[in-house]
Amino acid sequence: MKSIAFIDTEIEPKSGRILDIGGVKDDGDTFHKTSVAEFIQFINGAKFICGHNIFNHDIKYIGKALNDAGIKPDNIIDTLFLSPLLFPTRPYHSLLKDDRV
Repeated sequence: MKSIAFIDTEIEPKSGRILDIGGVKDDGDTFHKTSVAEFIQFINGAKFICGHNIFNHDIKYIGKALNDAGIKPDNIIDTLFLSPLLFPTRPYHSLLKDDRV
């Protein structure tokens, strides 16, 4: 099976500073840091990267890191576009955040 990493970023809206990069790989390995260099090491070897709204949000902040890790643009999956297919009765639902569970 090809390796996949699911990722998300938390960004300070005014400054654009990375507050956190979170990730989990299909082998259960996890990542929670602000270091882009360590994030590149974490995703190195993954064939696919998956994230919710990755094209319109995360890529602005970690696009170079994905490229540096050898992730091809065609191997980036954005679940924002899959969501209406998986949840047709709620095509515009928001993701739950820890503080809203």
